[in-house]
Amino acid sequence: MTENTFFKQMLIDSAHAYKAGRMDRRSFLLLCGMAGVATSAVRIGDAEAATNQIVLWNWGGDAERCHSEAIGQPFTEKTGIPLRIDTSGPLQGKIREMVDSGNVTADVADADAFDALALGKAGYLEPIDYSIVDKSKVVDGYTWEHGVSVVFYGYAFMYNTKVFGDNPPANWADFFDTVKYPGKRSLYKWANGTLEGALLADGVAKSALYPLDVDRALAKIKSIKDDSLYWGAASEAHSMIVNDEVVMGMVFQNRGRAIEEDTEGRFKLVMNEAVAMPGAYIVPRGNPGGADAMRFIAQALELRSQLSLLECHGMTPSNPAAFAQIPEALIPYTITSSANIDKVVFNDPGWWAENGSDAVNAYLDAIS
Repeated sequence: MTENTFFKQMLIDSAHAYKAGRMDRRSFLLLCGMAGVATSAVRIGDAEAATNQIVLWNWGGDAERCHSEAIGQPFTEKTGIPLRIDTSGPLQGKIREMVDSGNVTADVADADAFDALALGKAGYLEPIDYSIVDKSKVVDGYTWEHGVSVVFYGYAFMYNTKVFGDNPPANWADFFDTVKYPGKRSLYKWANGTLEGALLADGVAKSALYPLDVDRALAKIKSIKDDSLYWGAASEAHSMIVNDEVVMGMVFQNRGRAIEEDTEGRFKLVMNEAVAMPGAYIVPRGNPGGADAMRFIAQALELRSQLSLLECHGMTPSNPAAFAQIPEALIPYTITSSANIDKVVFNDPGWWAENGSDAVNAYLDAIS
């Protein structure tokens, strides 16, 4: 065996041992240094044994910069471990494919709570290590075996004040009333939030929303189909409003402030009955960074990171300690602020984990 082959095999064996918890990080990095090989160059099959970095999988755009600044920077300051972001989008199917292939290249995925429940039940995720991740830094009820809510976001809507300034829409019933409020409106084309909004518009009480009556929701959605446009990405929703393609538009709540600024107040955000979604950090099974993924999640729940993410990206903190420190200018746009927490409707991730695929397919059929 040549010296190079020996070192290569030693590093591969060490990487396996590190990932399995049989070797600590310091020892693994020391071996890599002795061999003169960067850890990013060590591979196990086709999967990078990237133990000298944490890879966060998200959806790109502002999320890439904001997660880097709010969470990545303080995490690196504390640990010396850099953050890299994969912006290709952690869809459930992609996570399943990655784990099934054995080529796991992401440590943490910025996903939804229903992803944590569905993928965790199917065996595709690592359990959250709550000896590292502090449950007390999360709103009660929003930690799960295979995921933890780091932020909340929401589906709200905006309206044109120049069209409806004298009699503004105040809830989803008004949004769906095309007689009282004529004109085009936009809806999210992947069903989340749209089904809830339709049922609220049809008279279902907040407390009776789940389990969702999908057929009833689809009937309400079809009733305004001729007046509806559909968007699949936040940038599309933003564009439809700013370019006056619609008089009312469903949006991710964290876009509201920017749209109000971009339109110089022509459009205004309505947070009443916004559908609040718990975003969740999840860890794909066999992630290359091992326990460092849990340390990264722990950092995301720290007050500094929570407030920085809110300032940068408009994502609502899930750490209750941050609620009282929400800047005054951001209170109208924040899910868990004193102005909104009693107005919003909290999504049921358990229902979506069990029924989401069928609901989305039925919705796509209805709007096609």
